[in-house]
Amino acid sequence: MDTETETEERLPSGGEVRSLSKYTGHENAVKCGIGPCNFEWMQRLASKKTYVVVYGLIGMSHLAISAYFVGTISTLEKKFQIPSSFTGLISSGVDVGVILTTLSVTYLAKRSHKPRWVACGTFFVASACFIRLIPHFTDQNSVEFYSESPQINATLLCGGNKGEHGNCGEVGSQSGSPSAYIFLIASFIHGLGSSIYYTLGMAYLDDNAKKSKGAVLIVMSSVISMFGSTVGFILASFSLEIFVDPGFKPEFGTTDPRWIGAWWLGWIPLGTMTFIFGSMMYMFPRSLPRTLLHNVEATLTPQEVPKPSFKDFKDTIKRLLKNKILMCNNMSTTFIAFGFYGQWLFMPKYMETQFHLSAATSNLATGSIGLFFTAAGLLASAVIISKFKPSARWLAGWNVFSEIIDVLGFISILLISCESLDFKWTILSDGSKIIDMPCNADCACHNSMKYTPVCHISSTETFFSPCHAGCRQSYLSQNGAKVFADCSCTLDDNPVLDGPCALDCKSAFVIFIVVQCVQRFLGATGRAGNCLIHFRCVHLADKAVSFALLQVMLCIFVLIPGPIIFGSVIDMTCSLWGMTCGKIGNCWIYDAEKLRHYVYLPILGCLIMGTLWDIGVWYYSKGLPIYEEDDPAKDGEQLQDFKARERKSRLKIISLAFGGET
Repeated sequence: MDTETETEERLPSGGEVRSLSKYTGHENAVKCGIGPCNFEWMQRLASKKTYVVVYGLIGMSHLAISAYFVGTISTLEKKFQIPSSFTGLISSGVDVGVILTTLSVTYLAKRSHKPRWVACGTFFVASACFIRLIPHFTDQNSVEFYSESPQINATLLCGGNKGEHGNCGEVGSQSGSPSAYIFLIASFIHGLGSSIYYTLGMAYLDDNAKKSKGAVLIVMSSVISMFGSTVGFILASFSLEIFVDPGFKPEFGTTDPRWIGAWWLGWIPLGTMTFIFGSMMYMFPRSLPRTLLHNVEATLTPQEVPKPSFKDFKDTIKRLLKNKILMCNNMSTTFIAFGFYGQWLFMPKYMETQFHLSAATSNLATGSIGLFFTAAGLLASAVIISKFKPSARWLAGWNVFSEIIDVLGFISILLISCESLDFKWTILSDGSKIIDMPCNADCACHNSMKYTPVCHISSTETFFSPCHAGCRQSYLSQNGAKVFADCSCTLDDNPVLDGPCALDCKSAFVIFIVVQCVQRFLGATGRAGNCLIHFRCVHLADKAVSFALLQVMLCIFVLIPGPIIFGSVIDMTCSLWGMTCGKIGNCWIYDAEKLRHYVYLPILGCLIMGTLWDIGVWYYSKGLPIYEEDDPAKDGEQLQDFKARERKSRLKIISLAFGGET
């Protein structure tokens, strides 16, 4: 039982008890359980603190699912021959589902049993996880193509290239398209369920919390859910270390381009975990006992609530669109989210290009960077809001300040650079670059050869492959390193080693991490205040729909176009494209300086626009009531009388609500 329902006051007198008998009709509304399974011990869990934990765990599973998909998407492309353009569509399928259902479902369910709606949405998300398993169990050619073991060294050396490995005619999009559409359907179903979680779930949390404590509870659920990204990336790393068919032992290892990890393995625990958390959410009552106490006057004299209708829905949307504080806040959130979403989406690629990190290290850093500082910022803001109760203008003003610091942080990132890779290629008259040079003209290097860089130690020059370096021999050194010799493109006989030339970018990377941590901390300190302003500036009945409106705006302007826009921007910085089956494939080499400016200048512009809209929030939020004690909608004398009776009768009302005797 929530400790706030406890009291040290004496029990009410007989007359007061008789007046409380009218509450006995609400016992079902506050009972925890499913049907007849509402045991007495379960009622102790009917508290907002328990809800915060369960709500946070469901949020954690949502983030874990998203992170796991991001971590395995390149394996899916390779396994099912899905083009990158279609995987982008799969990623957007979640947000398409959100757009189609958020406003309508939230409006219809805003006066219904919110926890059960959230639970049903969570079951949809769990089912999407299991649907993603279908391609694995229906595919009959898991290892057929990848089990070949040609002489890799022979194909990489000068004069030894026999053509592109694989049969392009048989491994086209035809075999992959059915699986691709299954993944698209699963993403759409995922979006249908997640939209309910973020709207009705947050509204229920705010409904059942004191206004002075709402920020703390929102932050606590956010702290729990934020660990989902780490869980998803770690699970993806573990799964991809196992071959796609655990019963088959290939002759090559995980670093070989032919390796296909067990992309499907993580969907089993993720789906099971999500289903369990959804079942826990389903047991919560329509209203928590604390809310019954807090809204006692409304319970005694219920107001007539309009039935759901298209006209009422249209009036609700129109009312929200005319709310200046809400719309300024939504516009600010949209611009800032667009910038940070683009940064998060391509952070691994950015760190690989700028600081020459491995893909594994980049993904690990993406999943864990700033986690501690984000949590610290959330907790610090919750404590300050709970203790000092700053006004709406103070909260909005702090958001403006933190965003100005963010702008300065991104300007500093634009200045953080590292030495570039000295890559050997031929620059044509139009400025384009090709890897064919006179020194390797007789090597017959295939244009579809995979990127296997080698480094000439003495000159620190990196070549695209041993073939492009003109190397005709290879051997293993005493320490097991692969060495290439007799290379026609080097100026001396010093060895050419496997892998690109090493670059020292540690200091630049450390500075980048420090700036990121400061940004994460300051950004997190404004989340709770931002959420409070969002909920307090709208009518009580419009809270869920207002959050749904924000979610739709984010989907339309951020989550769907974001990957396409930033992906196109990054493609513009490519210096060397690879070839696959005679067609342009993925980018092998990026212009690091151009990438840094092309990515972060749009982010910087979005952040500046978001700051301007937050100034509007600051301007219009003057006098906005945030906490119970400054809510002008309540009559002072009536409020004092209500609080006095509440203090006297807390235990008795709860007892009656749970079926106790008068």
